[in-house]
Amino acid sequence: MKAEKKIRISQCMIVKNEEKNIEKALSWGREVMWEQIVVDTGSTDRTVEIAERMGAKVFHFSWIDDFSAAKNAAIGRAQGDWIAFLDADEYMMPEDAAKLPALLGRLQAQGFDGLQTGLQLVDETGRILSSGTHVRFFRNDPDIRYRRRIHEQLSRMSGRNLRLGDASGELSVFHVGYQAEAAEKKKGRNRRLILAELEEHPQDSELLGYMGDDCFGDGETEEAERWYRRAVEQMPDRLAEYDQRSAYTFTNLLKILTGKEGAQWEDAEEVYRLAVRLLPGEADFDYVAGCFFAEKEDAQSAVQYLETALGKLETYGCSNRAFLLAGNLLEAYELLSVCCRETGELQKCVNYAVACLKYDRYRMRALDCLLGTLLPGGSGPEGTAEQEAVLGFLQKLYEVKDLKDRLFLLKTAERSGRGGFAGFLRSRLFTEEELGRFGLQKDFVREGAGDRK
Repeated sequence: MKAEKKIRISQCMIVKNEEKNIEKALSWGREVMWEQIVVDTGSTDRTVEIAERMGAKVFHFSWIDDFSAAKNAAIGRAQGDWIAFLDADEYMMPEDAAKLPALLGRLQAQGFDGLQTGLQLVDETGRILSSGTHVRFFRNDPDIRYRRRIHEQLSRMSGRNLRLGDASGELSVFHVGYQAEAAEKKKGRNRRLILAELEEHPQDSELLGYMGDDCFGDGETEEAERWYRRAVEQMPDRLAEYDQRSAYTFTNLLKILTGKEGAQWEDAEEVYRLAVRLLPGEADFDYVAGCFFAEKEDAQSAVQYLETALGKLETYGCSNRAFLLAGNLLEAYELLSVCCRETGELQKCVNYAVACLKYDRYRMRALDCLLGTLLPGGSGPEGTAEQEAVLGFLQKLYEVKDLKDRLFLLKTAERSGRGGFAGFLRSRLFTEEELGRFGLQKDFVREGAGDRK
């Protein structure tokens, strides 16, 4: 592992009871790391044993409720030119890791302090929940260390700004640490550490926002609102374009204000206007507003805000912003299709429903809305040219040779009360043997009857 390299990279991590992750954490970059340093903060499982077996240098650190102190202890052990500091539940793809030595070598020659990469938050299935950027690679410089007990930040102790290279469009780190099991372990600990930091920095808007997150995540909405409002009060008059922390604060505060029983837009409008002024490229504020108006059955306002949100997403992207909308994009398209149908903007309704169904063709509400727009007269006699045209249109989205697709089309037509079209689908898409085998004749729902969910 210590073959001569132009750039020596020291992979560092702090761990506690990570036997499920430690092998992968020490494997993804093994071929490019000059050394691997593991600082254990009190494991009671096989974490240390596995790390030592894999050749890592293992050190022990007595936990003092301070993530920065533990991380800085690990950095102090490193002998490489650059530090790669990822958590045990983070990893890179091997092909990305292979690019690191040459890339860091170029950054070092140009005088950069660190490298910003993409950060992808993934769930238990590997699905990407949100995307952002973070600094996980930086020079081994005594002036570069972490600060804060929790939600630690990398900075220069001298106060000078870090000079960062940007590879967010080229390299990504994947983080799986917010799965349900991991989140449960962190419950309570985070709040204790945030409060300790706030005792020393009571006007830190970021910490106040993190405290709001903790309360909001525990369902304490009134307490969360209080912390978020304090965070807003302490924000500077100008925010950085990619200030995702402040965006979280505004987004969650808007969700709380619009989610109250009997909420009116006036209750949230002042916060919304301030949020848009400080972070004009953030789409989530408009998405929350659009969802609120849709819930209030004000379809015209809902369309206005939802389309504004999608416009911002298209213009500014979702790197370090629009986390809520990016994670609920299909819901946004589906909701827009419903609202556009209510406002009579039928072409838009079709466009949004199709945009949704292209990515998930089994969303019944979107298909129901599409059918209602394409078949405004309801059932109609079976076998009409109109029904033939609608089926031809649907065949661009559904594979009629696939039984699941055929059944979904039929069930949606039935539940939406379009019995004539359902009968047409039976006659065109199913054999008599299939109709009998699945009892489809019995499931027939006549126009105007049955379940209209």
